[in-house]
Amino acid sequence: MQNVLYKNAVCLSGLMLLTACASTAVVRPPEYQAPKIQADEQYKYAGLNWTATGALQPAGADWWQIYQDPMLSRLMQQLNQENLSLQQAEARFRYANALLQQQQAARQPSLALNASANRSGGKNTASSSQFGSEIQASWIPDLWGRVAKAIEGQQANLEAIGAELQAVKLSQQLLAAEAYWNIRVLDAQISILQQTQQSYARSVQILKNQYVAGMIARADVIQAETQLKQVQIQQLEQQRERHLQEHILAALQGKTAAQFQLAKQQSALQAPAVPVQLPSRLLLQRPDVLRAERELAATHAQLGLAQTAWLPDVSIGLNSAVNSQIFSQLFQAPQYLWSAGLKAAAVLWDGGQRKAGIAAAQANYDEKTAAYKQAVLTGWKEVEDALMQSASFRQQQAEQVKLSALAAENERAVTRRYNAGLVSYLEVVSAQNLRLQAEQAALELKQLQLKNTAQLIAALGGNYS
Repeated sequence: MQNVLYKNAVCLSGLMLLTACASTAVVRPPEYQAPKIQADEQYKYAGLNWTATGALQPAGADWWQIYQDPMLSRLMQQLNQENLSLQQAEARFRYANALLQQQQAARQPSLALNASANRSGGKNTASSSQFGSEIQASWIPDLWGRVAKAIEGQQANLEAIGAELQAVKLSQQLLAAEAYWNIRVLDAQISILQQTQQSYARSVQILKNQYVAGMIARADVIQAETQLKQVQIQQLEQQRERHLQEHILAALQGKTAAQFQLAKQQSALQAPAVPVQLPSRLLLQRPDVLRAERELAATHAQLGLAQTAWLPDVSIGLNSAVNSQIFSQLFQAPQYLWSAGLKAAAVLWDGGQRKAGIAAAQANYDEKTAAYKQAVLTGWKEVEDALMQSASFRQQQAEQVKLSALAAENERAVTRRYNAGLVSYLEVVSAQNLRLQAEQAALELKQLQLKNTAQLIAALGGNYS
């Protein structure tokens, strides 16, 4: 037995020596270290009231709670349970977890049991029976760290898919929030149009009476009727768009359009202030950035496997078998046999295949490194975009309030001048249209502000403090 082990050890040493001469690869894969990202501590558009916030951590609360809208919260809870895109991402995560468990099982020895029973005979031959049983045990020691590196890579892949799951969830929630606010803004616009239609309808009736009395020209009545018809057409357009937004929200809830309906309700449409005193380093916790970094770690593990491909495969095996023509004597000597051995196998020459494999893995790793840095850069840009737009929207809102007040005052002044016979009804129509456009623009601005706050929260990774 010792002689056999000694010969196997000599053969293994010879294989290692020969393969080492044929390759320049490493014996143990290098440890992974995430690339260091140089970034400013403060966002450019975070405001002048910046304070040091090194102790802040991202909050774990559901991000939509900042809007204090019970209906929005219910929709988000339904989405988290029934959204089909989210269910697909969850299934991918479970699949990746199963692959990790398969890799972890490779560390354990394998045990196999084979049993057989045969009976044979012929015309001039006596019948005979043959019974057999065999147990095989084998184990591949992780001499070169391959199994550990494979587990490390699959663990990183699992974490990357977990980050993708969070990214999908955040994306679906953002789409639902935007569709919900679109519906609320459309409801407010429809209400304004309905009030305007009632006002215009009264004006049309008054003008008709004045025309019958010979006080005004027919042109004034036509202008008023045309204006009323335009408002009615706008209502049809807004109602159609509301139905389309409802369909989007229904699909995000995992329902058909017939199964979902969002009742109309009054909403303040007030965008909350999102704290931005978060350290920029927390940007690295965005789901897409985490996924890019974990994909880089998985690619590094593949590079390590490629670098150790030149090393021989070593396995330890144990085989035990029994054979007998009589089943009752199957487990009795001398039918019992056993064997144990050490096996090593290596490729001495492959025409440069392993070298090309290392080059391919290195190129893939370089690509993932650039992708990770690009993800961080993109995340930084999105935060800065949202912060800049938030400040711009606040300034625009202040000016829009002034514009709406001026439009309303102008309408009152022009109406008084028309009643005094100083201007034509065309100027009244123009003033009313300016007032209506100002009100609609104010609602659209509120809609943009609501979307901007959600986009800022998403750019920060769905966390706020």
